[in-house]
Amino acid sequence: MKHSYLRWLPAVVCGGLLAVTAAGCQKPYTAPAGDFSYDSFSERERSKADTILRSINTLSLADAQKIALLNNPNYIAAYHSVNAAKMRYYQSFASYSPTVALKAGLQGSINDVTSQYNYGNPQTDYYRNASFGVSASWLLFDGLSREFGVMAAKHNYSSSIALNDDARRQLLLAVAQAYYDILLANENRRIALEDMSFQLKNLRETEIKHQYGAVPLSDVLNFQIQVNQADSNRLTAEYNYSTALYTLAALMGYPEGTIPDAIKFPEIKYESESLLLGVDTYLDMALANRPDLKAYREQLKISEYQLYQTYSAFSPMVRAFGEYTLNANKDYYHGYNAGYNRRYDNQVLNYGLSAEWVLFNGFQRYNATREAQANMAIADFTVAQAWLNVVNDVRTAYANYDVNIKQANLYFAIRKLVFEQRDLVQAEYDAGQAEIVRLNEAQRNVVSAEGTLVQALANVQKARAQLEAAANINNLGRGFEKVSGAEATLYVLDNNGMTPNVTGIADPAEVEKYLLLDQGTEAALEKVEKFKVDPEIVVESAPAKPTSKAEAKAAPKAEAKPAPKDFVGPVKQKK
Repeated sequence: MKHSYLRWLPAVVCGGLLAVTAAGCQKPYTAPAGDFSYDSFSERERSKADTILRSINTLSLADAQKIALLNNPNYIAAYHSVNAAKMRYYQSFASYSPTVALKAGLQGSINDVTSQYNYGNPQTDYYRNASFGVSASWLLFDGLSREFGVMAAKHNYSSSIALNDDARRQLLLAVAQAYYDILLANENRRIALEDMSFQLKNLRETEIKHQYGAVPLSDVLNFQIQVNQADSNRLTAEYNYSTALYTLAALMGYPEGTIPDAIKFPEIKYESESLLLGVDTYLDMALANRPDLKAYREQLKISEYQLYQTYSAFSPMVRAFGEYTLNANKDYYHGYNAGYNRRYDNQVLNYGLSAEWVLFNGFQRYNATREAQANMAIADFTVAQAWLNVVNDVRTAYANYDVNIKQANLYFAIRKLVFEQRDLVQAEYDAGQAEIVRLNEAQRNVVSAEGTLVQALANVQKARAQLEAAANINNLGRGFEKVSGAEATLYVLDNNGMTPNVTGIADPAEVEKYLLLDQGTEAALEKVEKFKVDPEIVVESAPAKPTSKAEAKAAPKAEAKPAPKDFVGPVKQKK
């Protein structure tokens, strides 16, 4: 009876292994938003990801950044890199566990004796053997190499977490830069159209004057040239607008590769106040919060524990082992002694301790230690360079913001003057008291002043985003790393979700709600359908709020101020 149970043990073990393998073949993650397996763009099937912008009328920067955080493939891949590092950390604990293995085998042999001394009859013997066994080994001591390996894996996991947050920081900055490139291109197009309108007005009036001989033909040709030049500037602005749209769509993970024409963009904010906080405050926040600097520091700790591991190679290794084997044998003898057939079973148990100590291997261990020391020095100096880069990023962003604020105020004053000058020169030209060259110069000054002003306004916003990234004080998306996909995106946009709480991270209950949407269950889909809104409804995004009391005190308090009454603000581009 005991042997009948043992007969089924291999089958049970094999079945369990197959079940585990089948479970591992499933994808334990949310697939990318959109079907990217097609080789043809025009023939691809539209998915839920193509509808994530359906409820947006005017796209705000906050919404663009939320969409990017939920759908950008590189950022989502960075989160899965964290999971991979976490599993490597868990794997490091396996070295403390004994290794248990099952083995089974069937064996047979045929001994065909064709001749024997003093006996001429042939003889054929058959031997059959079936075995099943269990073996175990346990590493008891290896000079603390396992301990150092676990610590290195732990810091590698922490480094991956920091790199994931750094990917979030860089993605927010990239989206902001592409977003303000779109707004800048819109304003440059407006300036080109206003310049063209001015030149066309003068062209029509000059053509009438030329018919009566009041002005030469060269004046008519001059305005025709200026109209074409303004049209060329318009085409350049529209090209820059399109490329900025493509860049933003790619960052947002939008499968169409561009933003729909129906979506509008707001005007560039006018800010006239400089930063209220000193650069030292931003430097302190950056050095405490920059995830890339944290990642380099974790790499330094990894190299330190890897150096300690090389010292463990000089230590002896002690193992415990054991093996149990069950054998079933059948022997058949044919020939002159055919009556001695046998059938028997036997059990074998082996156990013991083993120790091994390498005394000399050609200085391999010594040279490995020297290599680890050099790698640790590399990591140490890399941390120093990263620290300097952080300081440089903050100082550059701070100076960039400060100078662009001052330039924006200066160019606003210049703009007011050049418009007044242009109007005076226009009146003088109409009265025949000014040359056309003077009018051309005055109009070029207007176009240049307007272009420089909107460039400064865009640079102010870019510099603000650059400073936030340099100090890593924008908490948008922090804590939502697990959430991705079209379903969660639709819910976030429809309900203005994904907002950090006062601690600067996500609310766990809100994250679990989004994860339910990612599962694609019927209940989750019904929940999404419940929150659908009409595409004509404009979804406004809430302004960014400080995510902690410390950040509320440390964050820049300069807010967008309304432009002065005599400032002719940017005009929205009409699609």
